[in-house]
Amino acid sequence: MKIGVIGTGYVGLIQSVGLSEFGYNVVGIDIDETKVKLLNNGDSPLYEEGLDELLKKNINKNLKFTTDYNKIKNCNVIFLCVGTPQDENGHADLKYIYSATESIKQHIDKEDYKIIVLKSTVPIGTNRKIKEHLKGYNVDVVSNPEFLREGIAVSDFFNPERIVLGFEDINNEKPINILKEIYSNFNEKSQIIITNWESAEMIKYASNAFLATKISFANELAKLSDKVGGDIQTVCKAMGIDSRIGPKFLNAGIGYGGSCFHPDETLFVDFGNGIKCLTFKELFSKLNENNCPVKILSANNNLKLELVNLKMITVRDYSDNLIILKTTLGRDLKITKDHPVVVLKNNKLIIKLAEQLNENDNIILPHGDFGENKTNEIDILNEIKKNIIEKTYINNEHKVLNEFNSIKSYSDKYIYSLKRSRTLKSKNTTHIKNMLNKHNYNSIKLITSKNKSAITHYKIKINNDFSKLISYYLTKGQILEDFKINGDNKKRICFYYNTYEKEYINNTKNILEKLNINYIEKIKDNSHNIIISSNILSYIFEEILQCGTNCQNKQIPSQIFNSTEDIKWEFLKGLFMGDRRIVKLNNIDNNNNSNNNNNNNLNIEYRTVSKKLANSLMILLQSLGIVSSLKKCLNKNNILTYIIKIDRLNNIEAIKYNNNNNNNNNSILKIKSVKKEHYNGEVYSVETENNLVVSSYGLLVHNCFPKDVKALIKQFENNNISPKLIKATDEVNEQQINWFFNKIKKQYNNNLNNKSFAILGLAFKPDTDDIRESRAIKLIDLLLDSGASVKAFDFVEKARENTINNYKYNKPKIHYGYNLYVFEDIYKTIKNVNGIIITTEYSQFNNENWEEISNLVNDKIIFDGRNILNSEKLKKLGFKYYGVGKR
Repeated sequence: MKIGVIGTGYVGLIQSVGLSEFGYNVVGIDIDETKVKLLNNGDSPLYEEGLDELLKKNINKNLKFTTDYNKIKNCNVIFLCVGTPQDENGHADLKYIYSATESIKQHIDKEDYKIIVLKSTVPIGTNRKIKEHLKGYNVDVVSNPEFLREGIAVSDFFNPERIVLGFEDINNEKPINILKEIYSNFNEKSQIIITNWESAEMIKYASNAFLATKISFANELAKLSDKVGGDIQTVCKAMGIDSRIGPKFLNAGIGYGGSCFHPDETLFVDFGNGIKCLTFKELFSKLNENNCPVKILSANNNLKLELVNLKMITVRDYSDNLIILKTTLGRDLKITKDHPVVVLKNNKLIIKLAEQLNENDNIILPHGDFGENKTNEIDILNEIKKNIIEKTYINNEHKVLNEFNSIKSYSDKYIYSLKRSRTLKSKNTTHIKNMLNKHNYNSIKLITSKNKSAITHYKIKINNDFSKLISYYLTKGQILEDFKINGDNKKRICFYYNTYEKEYINNTKNILEKLNINYIEKIKDNSHNIIISSNILSYIFEEILQCGTNCQNKQIPSQIFNSTEDIKWEFLKGLFMGDRRIVKLNNIDNNNNSNNNNNNNLNIEYRTVSKKLANSLMILLQSLGIVSSLKKCLNKNNILTYIIKIDRLNNIEAIKYNNNNNNNNNSILKIKSVKKEHYNGEVYSVETENNLVVSSYGLLVHNCFPKDVKALIKQFENNNISPKLIKATDEVNEQQINWFFNKIKKQYNNNLNNKSFAILGLAFKPDTDDIRESRAIKLIDLLLDSGASVKAFDFVEKARENTINNYKYNKPKIHYGYNLYVFEDIYKTIKNVNGIIITTEYSQFNNENWEEISNLVNDKIIFDGRNILNSEKLKKLGFKYYGVGKR
């Protein structure tokens, strides 16, 4: 049997590799030629345990990857595994699904029987729409949702708990038998569920959401039980005996969590014409307004900068600690404590959660060109807005005279006035645009007033000269607007120089003269200003190039990132020139090394108060293989200033890492500190096709873990149903830990100052070192912030180490060794405390000597956050026992 898999992202790649391991002939299809080449070389763009080995084992044997859709012609079964990112309204965007379906139609025969299997996460009703799209073709469409968990996805593929197959007609045995044959190789314990399309589509969302709902339901009941004197354990046990309900995930406790970025963190986004720097909040807002394809700056398998597809961006409320990572060279990042980060350990890439990161952990800084490497051209008439068009004229003597008979019917001017002035309103050229192309564009000028004081070519090439003019504007320029009573406002571009900056001044004037752009000079005392009064040129810089209008909102235009390397270098030389202490950039080779021994003291600095300009400049430098450092300080006006610096020290602090590919695609930055900061507000999540994203200051991190509860809420809303229960699930979870903490405070008259508590259990579940989503950490934070001291213990050594590291480097509020201590022995932990708090479900807590413990504590009070202890036994020993929903 031959199998095709369309899409080589997280789901598609594992599906391809897994089925080939079972002996099937598999062809994986992707439109990304670079990714296909990497995969055929045995290099995986994903980081999953066991995936690299399986890929290398099967590639070019019974597994191949291609961009050629013709290869699916001979496939019996075709799996659709393409992305379904969020559109502007928060719905799943199915354009990639439909595009892949259309490609299938074009490359298979109508009479040739095929099975199309949708593994992509899709809204309810999608399989039915795909079948309609394939009307007239001899195909069956099957819904086969995936249940892979990041980090153990390969294991999940080979050992699924259930395999869900949804069909149009569950009595049609042909597709059912073929899919059963494919999945017959799986674990015998894997149960195959045969159902219809809509049921299968619901199952993935519903499964994970229901688990969360059961937990939150038990937690909600616990509050009532606690109030009225009930025992939530007895309640849940009795409920769980009922086979209709079941006992799993009915344990009342203290909640679960998620991973995201602070809204002001940045990423680098390409809407089709080059990257621009946006905050997460800005990108979310822009996608809500416009539905357009989006690529995000990421890194490929060789850890070289690369643009990849954005699958989804979401927002949610958050109230907890954020982690602030500070690295060598001054780069930092602010993310939730359970956000996954890619680190290098023992020459291998692994994923660690933000709160588990330690000082000297290695963060990747990708390099390499990722743009289109072309000479960009701005066609102003195509770009200009209507309100400018009304006041813009085309001036060209030969054009008007030679094309007079054709033009006059489109002009709203008196024909003899048209002939005399040789000008034409630009709005009238929409009908005669082809005539413009007969003439040299340098001879066709745009003006914004009849006196022709400000003239601009109707096309401008972003060549070496114009790129340098852009850099001068970013360094020395500003756009000002003169407001007039009649509303006919005029904009000016002003370049502000000191009189000693002769090279800047002369270069600016020479470039403007080459472009035939009129300007005036104003020289007074030590200032030498060059002023261009032009709405058109102002529009180019503000709206087309989007350079910004003042020092605080400037950034490098998208077009520069898409330019050829020589244009980028001219831009950079223009940007850095002007400080007489600076050695010129052309003394640096592309490996960031000095070309001669005289440059050992190389020191190039650029200062800006624009965070976006700082970010985009550092990325541009990285694209050319240059590692820069960052320093933040307040200038004389008390404004935060970003200083980007290139010097010899960077070669020491940023270690090159070749990933066994003998290239210089990336460097390593070491973490200098891991700090915590409490935050209450919105956080943003992104998901990319390769699970990696380049964020603020060029740092490479993993994308966020998606939340199925949120996705299911959207499905309800799509069908005009208010998902009250599912929404309540999230609310209950967020409230639960605070409710439990308030319960603790109440027992001490709301004053925890100078009280001491023992936290027993640090990992989010027993027998693991993972403190991701750990309620213990959240509770420790609340206790410490209330003036209490904490002594903590976990049976797993690594969980203890992770907790220590979580607090040890929090310099503004260092807890470890002062009012937080982690012990290897439970009895040392409990000694002299005012209260014991259970935060992890270790059953072995009941095996400890509680009679001895009762003699060690100052106050015999226990708060059992997991209802794991034998409360009756403890009460007999004189303990006051407080559980979650029980007394």
